[in-house]
Amino acid sequence: MVFSALLIVLSLLLFTHCEIEDGISYVVGPGKRDCFYRVLAVGDIMDFDLQVLSGGDMDITVTIAAPTKGLLLEQFQETEVSEEIQIEEDGPYEVCFDNTFSTFTEKVVYFDLGIDENNRTGLDHIQLFKDIPVLKDDVEHVQKLLKSMDNIGFKIEVIAHHQATYRSKHSRHKYLQDTNLRLVTWFSLGSCLVMIVVGVLQVVLIRNLFETKNNKGMQNSL
Repeated sequence: MVFSALLIVLSLLLFTHCEIEDGISYVVGPGKRDCFYRVLAVGDIMDFDLQVLSGGDMDITVTIAAPTKGLLLEQFQETEVSEEIQIEEDGPYEVCFDNTFSTFTEKVVYFDLGIDENNRTGLDHIQLFKDIPVLKDDVEHVQKLLKSMDNIGFKIEVIAHHQATYRSKHSRHKYLQDTNLRLVTWFSLGSCLVMIVVGVLQVVLIRNLFETKNNKGMQNSL
């Protein structure tokens, strides 16, 4: 009995406090605060994007905390959040969604951390080129190459950030469109059902009306 209880508790902990992957949708229940964790390293960059897909006023409170330095981000009852966070210490970072202000309505959120594992290998391209013998005439070309590499890396980071933003917005719009499509479909089916029922009732009532008149006419003739 005790072993079964421990298994249930561990399952709940793994469900509500787990290491998250990028770009997922999650349902935050009414009056609840759910937290997730992601292990990051110094030098990483987090491009955090959040979209509230549905529920109530489509808002939620979100916090991001470092292992020891406390809160890095705190937004109250927001529908859309987009922030870039520099990672300055190693360890598990906490991302929490707070829906305690909503008593009856659950919230569906889509979030993407957009982790850029900057220099995770610890290699420095300047240091690498420094150990390679280069002729004096080629120094300028090497410097231009390094600048071009830096520019390309910066542009790739910008593109990745925009892609993450558009991906989160696309997910939100797709969810809203699918929800509206389901509502329109069910409303159309309900309207068709009501029209069929009303049509059948009208036919039945008209037939009863004519049958009643015919019976009265036959009684009068007798």
